Amino acid sequence: MPRPSLKDQRSEEILDAYLTCVARFGLEGATQERIAAEAGVKRPLLRHYLGNRDQMIAALNEHVVETFNGLTSRLASALAEAQNAEDMVGILFSEDAESDPRLLLAWQGLSVSAAENPEMRADLLDSLDRFLKVLSDTLTRIVPKADPARVRAVAQGISSSFVTLDSLSPLSPPAEWHQDLKQAALLLARTLEGPA
Repeated sequence: MPRPSLKDQRSEEILDAYLTCVARFGLEGATQERIAAEAGVKRPLLRHYLGNRDQMIAALNEHVVETFNGLTSRLASALAEAQNAEDMVGILFSEDAESDPRLLLAWQGLSVSAAENPEMRADLLDSLDRFLKVLSDTLTRIVPKADPARVRAVAQGISSSFVTLDSLSPLSPPAEWHQDLKQAALLLARTLEGPA
């Protein structure tokens, strides 16, 4: 009986190491030497499992977008239970929420490189648009009479507060910043309940 292929497992391990390196050093600083060291493999194996540098970037982009979209789908399911702004913000900013700061940091690194890799731009924008749609749909359900333009603006503001948590993670910000950003998101969401 033939041995099962380790290609998928190794590819995932190398992508995870690549994600760590991009989060730590940025896309340009995530050298093959650093990725190989983080993955615990020899550098030539990177090419064997993921291809050349451009193929590696494309694989990372696909991995980040798929992971981000999966998290967005799970968030949409959780937000289906929200009955008001407090519920929504509580779910979104939960201390127990599934979060990996490396994901957002890699997403940002990839978005910065979109000028050199324009084929990635559409997937990255689509992943963010899906996230914003989940927030907008939840706000519209919670406050059905709210103006759609205001809902979209509030969703953008809440999104900005949400992603700030992960984007600041390398700085190890004070713990109270989490509560401040959560409070900011709640204040924004509550603006939909009153007059414009």
